Amino acid sequence: MLVCLPAEKFYKDARDFAAQLRKHHVWILDQPVIQTNPSPFEAYITNRILSGRGDRWIDRLELNVASRACEVLGLRIAKGPDAVLAGHSESGWMTFGALGYDILKDGPVALTDCLAAMAHEDGADGRFFGRLFGPWMAWLKSRSLGDEFEPLRDVVRRHVFDNFSVRKGVLVFGVSSEGVASSNPQKSVSLKGFAKRNAEDLIYRGLAKRDAGGGIAPMNFATQQMLDAYEREKKYFRNAKRSSEGRKPRTFAVGDTDPSREGCLSIGDAAGQLRVTVKTVAYLIRHGMLRGVETSEQYRRGATVVTIDSLAHFQESFISLGQLAELVQRPQGALSMKLRNAKLAMLAMPHDLSRIYWREDVDAYPTTEK
Repeated sequence: MLVCLPAEKFYKDARDFAAQLRKHHVWILDQPVIQTNPSPFEAYITNRILSGRGDRWIDRLELNVASRACEVLGLRIAKGPDAVLAGHSESGWMTFGALGYDILKDGPVALTDCLAAMAHEDGADGRFFGRLFGPWMAWLKSRSLGDEFEPLRDVVRRHVFDNFSVRKGVLVFGVSSEGVASSNPQKSVSLKGFAKRNAEDLIYRGLAKRDAGGGIAPMNFATQQMLDAYEREKKYFRNAKRSSEGRKPRTFAVGDTDPSREGCLSIGDAAGQLRVTVKTVAYLIRHGMLRGVETSEQYRRGATVVTIDSLAHFQESFISLGQLAELVQRPQGALSMKLRNAKLAMLAMPHDLSRIYWREDVDAYPTTEK
């Protein structure tokens, strides 16, 4: 319970908090207690403090980043593009935080949808992203913000490059535009051919969902290029499995092989080798692109580990953005934009996972050129 203590006559008395509590103890106990239910935003902040990070995209952000991002995004939603960051009450910030949390809790796709919706607001000037996003953009551009804000900047940067006409050389959060951009939002795609025949698997992969009518539609971040990459990938792993028959098994699925017979790495170590997140490695195992086995030796009983054989085979054909950036000594943000503008296909995965490219595509593209 929070109460405002009665004002003291002398300044020195006001500084002795313990004495104030003793003096007003009975009065404090007589104050009515007002019960309030915390908002989902307040509950999230409390849970993060008490229990630590969860598994959602917002939990990957530092707590100070997540909480302030919710507040500033909510400010833009509630007050529009002309809102300023200063001059708001504590209760106002709590209201803004609840609005922003309702978006950010659902991840980068929801944030992208929110940014896209801003362009369709009445009276909004959708030509200039700085004006359109207002306080949200001003906050993310602040020089006082460190690398821990990069996941947010990355989502906004990709949305800007995909949906606004940006002149070549213009910096968006430190990354130079290559001048390949669209002034119109990305058109939705439909499932046909191979993708339509594998629609249920696309749902399992997190690339499609069932609509209100019971049909299956691609997620709004899925492009035709991503669906083409999905087909290429499925055929590649299918052929790899067939070609491995008749010799030492090299399947790419979670199996029950005794891990003591072949070298294994923990998921964390495998993520370090691939320069991707642990969540990405778990996704690759779950969908058959890396081979995971359960072990009771060397690692925690029942833990899933990655076979070194499957990891080596995977790296023969694929390279992550982190590995490539380390190889060519270029920042990941700038390099990813360069590869995107060159239309290099990535493995078809949800946006909150690390980016992985086909090695043969990367080898054919001069990533080291300035």
